[in-house]
Parts: sequence; C-alpha cells; structure tokens
Amino acid sequence: MHIHLKQMRLLAGTAAMTGASLFCHAVLAQEAKTKEAPQAPPLASQIADRDIAADLIKPAANLLSAGQRKMVERSGREIRYFLPIQMTPGFIYNPSTGEYDQVSLRSYGRNVSGAPNLLRPDFVAPTVVMKPGQTVRFDLSNRLDKEPGCELVAKDNINTPHCYNTTNLHSHGLWISPSGNSDNVLLAIKPKVNFEYEYNVPADHPAGTFWYHPHVHGSTAMQVGSGMAGALIVKGDRQPTVLSNGDLDTLLNPFKPAAGNYGEVMLMQQIPYACFIKGPDPKNPGKEIDVIQTNPDGTWLCKKGDTGLVQDFAAQFAPGAWTTSGRHTLINGFARNPAKPLVMEAGKLYRWRLVDAGVREPIALRIRKIGDVSKLTPKAATPEALQAEVKNACDGIDVLQFEVATDGLTRPNAFAKVTNTLQPGYRSDILFSLPEKGDYCVYSDSGATGSISSLPDNAKVMTVIHAVGNKTSGDQTQFVTKELVRAAGLLSKGVRDTIIRDLKDGLKLTKFVPHKAIPESELTDPQKPVELTLGIDFRGDKPSFDVNGAPYKPGDVQQTLILGQVQEWHIKSYNPTKDGERSVQHPFHIHVNPYQIISITDKNGVDVSALTDTKAPTIGQYAGMQGVWKDTIMATPGYTVKTRTRYQRYIGEYVLHCHILDHEDQGMMQNVKVVLPDGNGGASVGGHGAHGSH
Repeated sequence: MHIHLKQMRLLAGTAAMTGASLFCHAVLAQEAKTKEAPQAPPLASQIADRDIAADLIKPAANLLSAGQRKMVERSGREIRYFLPIQMTPGFIYNPSTGEYDQVSLRSYGRNVSGAPNLLRPDFVAPTVVMKPGQTVRFDLSNRLDKEPGCELVAKDNINTPHCYNTTNLHSHGLWISPSGNSDNVLLAIKPKVNFEYEYNVPADHPAGTFWYHPHVHGSTAMQVGSGMAGALIVKGDRQPTVLSNGDLDTLLNPFKPAAGNYGEVMLMQQIPYACFIKGPDPKNPGKEIDVIQTNPDGTWLCKKGDTGLVQDFAAQFAPGAWTTSGRHTLINGFARNPAKPLVMEAGKLYRWRLVDAGVREPIALRIRKIGDVSKLTPKAATPEALQAEVKNACDGIDVLQFEVATDGLTRPNAFAKVTNTLQPGYRSDILFSLPEKGDYCVYSDSGATGSISSLPDNAKVMTVIHAVGNKTSGDQTQFVTKELVRAAGLLSKGVRDTIIRDLKDGLKLTKFVPHKAIPESELTDPQKPVELTLGIDFRGDKPSFDVNGAPYKPGDVQQTLILGQVQEWHIKSYNPTKDGERSVQHPFHIHVNPYQIISITDKNGVDVSALTDTKAPTIGQYAGMQGVWKDTIMATPGYTVKTRTRYQRYIGEYVLHCHILDHEDQGMMQNVKVVLPDGNGGASVGGHGAHGSH
C-alpha cells in the first residue's frame, strides 16, 4: 500500500501521535516549535501498568499479592517489561518515491492492536530503561507463527540460516550473567512460547547507552533486519567523589530533554524490506518461487497494494543487496523528514545517543550546514542523484560531534569528530551544538569509510535539522567546554574543581570513566595473547564463515577463559581466495566483558587509533580510539587490533562473533566459557566428580 505525502496531511487530524517518531511532530505542527531533542522510541510498557496476565506465565509461588508486587516494583528494586514478538503492520516512508510503503515485520510490537498508522511506526522497538542495582524482568512472548520442520534446513550444516521465527533476547553491552535466564543467548524460544528473563544489574554497573536484540544462531540477521532491536539505557545518578568516579549523566543532566534520557535516542536501522512476486526458480526449471520485485534499474519496487517483507535471507542479505535495494537508513522508524525538518535550537548543547542497530552497513555520520535549501532533492530515485544531493546541498560549515562515550562507556576525553563512523553494533554518545540558525544535513559520508565489502556506499541524507533562534555557538570547542564547565559547577563541592580543571585541559572526563586502564603489568601472562582472526574462506566450493579458520560448532567451546585473569587479544581479518585475499571487514563483538583498545596498527605498523582525522578513508574510523573501552570493534584486513580485558565476576558460556549478523548466522562465531581457577594457575574442570572419586 502506498500513501502519498499529501494524503498523510489529511490523516494527521485523527492519527494518534506517539514518541516513536523522530519526524512526526514536524509533520503535525501548525507552526515551528523548538524541541529539546528529537523524539525517540517510547519507553517500554511495564507489566504493572497493564493487564496481560492471560498472555504470560503465572507466578510460580503465591508469596506476594498483586498489591505487594506492585509495591516492590514501585520501590525501584525490581522492574518488569513486557516484550511481545509478533508480525506488525506499518509504513516506511520511501524518499525515492515520495510515498509510504506498507510493511509487515517481525517486531517487539508493543502489544499494538488496530490498523497501522503513518505517524506511529509500531515496528520500532521501545526503549528500555534500568538502573544499577535493579532486578529487571522481561516477559518475552513469542507470538510468531510456528515453522514445522524448519530445523531440517540446517540438519547437514548448522550454519545454514533457518527457523526465522525462533528467538531469544540479548542485552548488547550489559555486564551481567550470561547464564540461566539472564543474558543467555544459547536459549531458543520457539513460537507460541513465553519466557521470563531476569537481569540482575549489579550496583556498580556503568551507566550508558546499550541495546537489545534477538540472538538465536540462524535467525539473528533475519529478525534484527526486520526491526527487532531497541535501545537500552542504564541511568546514572552517582556523582563522582574524591575517592570514586561517577556517572557522566550527572554532568550532562542540565542538557537532558524534557522527555528524559530516552528522548536522546537515535536508533538507526537498515530494514531491507522487499515486495515479492512469482518468478522462475533457477534451480528447478518449470517451477516458480517468490522473487523480489524490481524497477528497471534493479532497485526494489513495492507497488500499490503490496506489502514489504523480510523473508529471503539469500536475496535480502546478500553482499551489496542494501546498495542495490535503494532503501534508506531509518532513524527511530523514519527515513528522512516526510514533510518538515526537525526543529532544534541554535546555540544550545544537545546530547544524542547514537545506536547502530543495522545488520551489516556502516554509517559515516556527518552534520553540516546547508548552503542552499533549494538544492535538497527529497525525491531522488537513484544513488547518483542521492550522492549529488549531498554534494550540492550539504556544503556548509561542519558541526563537530564531541564523542563522550563509546559503546556506552565514557571516554577519557570528549573527542571532536567531523565524521562519526558507526559500524553494526556500535553506540556513540555525542554532544553538539548548531552554530547558528539555518538548515543542516544529517547524512552518511560515503567517502569517509568504505563499506564492509569495499562496495560503493549508498550515500544519502538521513534527515534535515532546522535551527531556530538568534543564539550562536561561535567556536564549537570553546562553546562545549564553557557549557560543560558551567554544568560541572553544579556538582558536589569536593570534586567540582578537579572536574572543571580536567574539562579545561582538553575536555578530559577522567572522573567519569567507569573502568581503570589496563597496563601491561596487570596482564596474567603478557607473552600469551589470545590470537583471533575473523574471515571468510573463499577457496572452497562455498564460502566458509570462520573464526580462526573454522566455522561455528555449537557443541564446542573454542575459548576457555579463567575468572580473575587479565588478557591481551590480537584481532584481525583475513579472507583468503584461491588467488590471494579479498578485502572484507568484520566487526568483532564479545559478550559480557568489555575491552580496552590499546592500539590499532595498519599494514605499515602505524597506530591509527592515535590519529585525529576522522574524515580519512578507512583509518578515519579508528581516530581517537586509543584507550577507549568498547564491546564491538571493526577488524580491517591488514590491520591488528590490540585489546586488553578483565574476566570479572561472571562465569558461564557465551559467544564472540562477527557483528555482520548474516556472517554470524553462517558460522563466524565461537563459544566462550569463563570458568573458575583451579588454584594452581589453570582452569577448574568443575562439575560433579571433578574433585576426585569417593
């Protein structure tokens, strides 16, 4: 189904407006109104606020009445969220046609009923908010259709994508237990099954920006690509003291929007929806299969009355498919501004929590003033036209993005970026100010970093900001410094002078960094780093998606790590062919424990993580990373990423993998197990009878 922009205005009077949209406020506004921050996905509904008992597992014991349970939840010690998973109808604005395409997507549908609404993208997952020290429960209800026999697809090779309606829940970046009903990605929740997760968030958990998504091997890309991903915010109210560091939130509170922390979320997704028609099956002459409907130029077409789906792994997640599709990156469920730009205030400090919840495409985010608004071409149907729009319209002053946190963890200093490269799984918390009134492009700069497979990027304007008011920022670095120093003056007396002194010395954030740096002297064995290589082996009949030269084996634990130890890891990308090597990048992600970036050396041995130019091709994505903490980092062929990590608190089995999720589904993953030490420098065998015979 298509609805043109003009028709949308007619619907606006009766449409229900929610916080899910970054753009819908601008569409409905009768006059320009300044918003403190772009509207973000709404908060997830808590169970205490809804009558959903019939759909969920009943409490196992009657030790608390309904009233007592609500009292526990209201105390803040425990919070419960409901996440229904279902096929959700909705609309995605298509800037290439100026119309809305109807879609039906697997999603955390927020228990929505009724007809889909242009101004309410129901497929966008709600934002989840929690605090250190809380017990957080998620009632996951898999309402997707059953798939009888779907396991047979992978009976000969577990690394064949399959069972797209089987799911689970992963909290990407959280430092919690990977076992039992906590952040356990080895669970598989079948259709028509409900399950309650329990996250015991430790009291010393860092505040920050994280996210959640499904993680069943074989169906991860299909589900995340369908939109099953949401922001997860750990709120912080711990001010730094003389003896301890604190939460960055306490410094940034004066700049928080009226909607709260969740109003800062910018959830970016690439949903490769397509409309299918019957076409010849190349493997079975005379038979027909569902094939993607296309325009004459090969871009994907949805006609009036069609419904876009995410259902064909081979076609919709193939290398280069996103570029070919002509689809656009969504921000909080919308592509560009359907009618009017986002209205913000010039000369004011903003925080955005950027979440790259895409499956495989990088985003090189840039904010730049528009010299001539008439050169914007919202309806640009070809990649060439989209590239020309960026070149011709987005040609003014650059807005610096001062990154204050990477993957949810506060940086040692606020690092100024012209281009902010986000790879799948990355988060980046940025501060910025629009220097003067006028219009600004928010776009992906294709020249800054190559795509995953060195194919041409699908460069596009992502959204447009209209800055109002007569305030100006002047020098952007000086403005940010002044505003943060002003905010620091509101902190506790005993530490504010130290923080102000740090801010004036290169925007240092020393008193807000959650983890201590790892010197070489802390390593358990400096001579034995973990060597890890991600890659695709193209030398066989079919590509093999490997870690250290082998595809995923569910029953094997490839990395056994010892609780309490500290190790260095060397991470690389290598993709051999019969004639040499193919240039394919792989974002490395490991669950539970984050790691510190020590160095990233290129083919010439230069540590590019110590550089400052974020616009440089390939190496620009690594600028300023030395010393930061992350959970996901891009491995580029010929480069070596050196990290250090501590195995703290949690034992159990989890995974490491490539965060190009179709690579992970096809085998680029390993099982990891953290075990107790045996007291002699080795790993405890564990289990009954491990201590000897009786």
